[in-house]
Amino acid sequence: MQGQKFSKSGADAGERQPLIQSMSHTSMGSACFLAVIGAFVCAWCLLDSWQHSMSADLFSVSKISNPQINMATGEITADVSHPFKYPLTLAFFQFLFMAVVFLAIWGAVSRDKGADITGVRQNLFSAQWAGLATTHIFSTFWLQSLIMPMQMMSPAVFAASRALQIPAAAGFRSNIIGARFGGHPLSTTGMMFGAGMLLIYSQAMISECLCIWSGHGVELAGVALVIIYFLVLILPAANAVCMESVMRNLETNPVLMLAMMNILACLCCIPMLGLAHLAGWEDVQMAFAVTLANPGLYMLVLWLGVQMVLFSAVTLGLIAMTDSFWAVALTMSFKAVFWWCSNLLHMHMSCPLTNVSVQNPHASLWAFIMLFGCVLAGVAAKIDASAPKELPKLSRSDIKARAEKV
Repeated sequence: MQGQKFSKSGADAGERQPLIQSMSHTSMGSACFLAVIGAFVCAWCLLDSWQHSMSADLFSVSKISNPQINMATGEITADVSHPFKYPLTLAFFQFLFMAVVFLAIWGAVSRDKGADITGVRQNLFSAQWAGLATTHIFSTFWLQSLIMPMQMMSPAVFAASRALQIPAAAGFRSNIIGARFGGHPLSTTGMMFGAGMLLIYSQAMISECLCIWSGHGVELAGVALVIIYFLVLILPAANAVCMESVMRNLETNPVLMLAMMNILACLCCIPMLGLAHLAGWEDVQMAFAVTLANPGLYMLVLWLGVQMVLFSAVTLGLIAMTDSFWAVALTMSFKAVFWWCSNLLHMHMSCPLTNVSVQNPHASLWAFIMLFGCVLAGVAAKIDASAPKELPKLSRSDIKARAEKV
């Protein structure tokens, strides 16, 4: 009887056990960390696509004047002009809006405003802050205001050049922060470069893109074209590294750092606007008048400012949770994956019975290759997680010396 009772109690205990074993605290923490990072990357990609779309809408706003009707044919003709063609003024609006918003947020959430201001005042005129403001000005100006030359290039060259941001971020971290190889193994940097190039190339092949640059600025060619394209590539990576260095090594309040970065950008934009106005490159007075007189224009500018605030906040969150290298590598690489997933979602919502493999086998093949790029990025992250970290804490004098050297 005792043996039978023991077997029944053991069977009851076995039935009460869950079929799926619970995860350990370490595994659960890693899963939550990856989920948060994935959410940040998706938010970054979504905001980036919104910014480019809204910038294109802003510059394509048309104004119709002198409409005429041909009474014989009934054809209507008119003069079509684009009232907003002031990219430098747009950059100034963005910097001013972000400075005001981040300064207000810092004033609301900061617990020790005096200590925050003292820390900034001690290093404000250092090369570190100068590099942060400079990279912020030109990366935002060239990328968000769509100042790009009209030029064609092959998809392979385009993918390789865009993926160059990853080793550039590692190089900047090595020189500015002082981490050997940028704080990550060379194998991680190389694999992420390969993954980014493969993902971007797959995107170009899916969209059957000839990689034509389009913009609203002066068309460039030759040496000027190479210089501008090189700046477009490396300045966002340099800005992310400068943000990490100022935030962590100079122990600056992150929100105050964003506010001061945009305040410095505004101050630098004022003489640039004056020079552009005097040289006839951009009529600043007309830019203000046109923007304020057209409700559609100033609402687009306002929403662009809101998106830039969110974009900067998400970028800062990625840098704080990982580092500037992974923030650049993940956003640059998975931007192509986000684009393809968005197209698939739109395709299946518009026509639920669509089978991509049957209707477009070419796109399906390159989507499969894109999957290998994602796997390669995962392997690189695994190698980096298992490698020992070498990130020295530099003194302020060492940081200043390295920044001046760069």
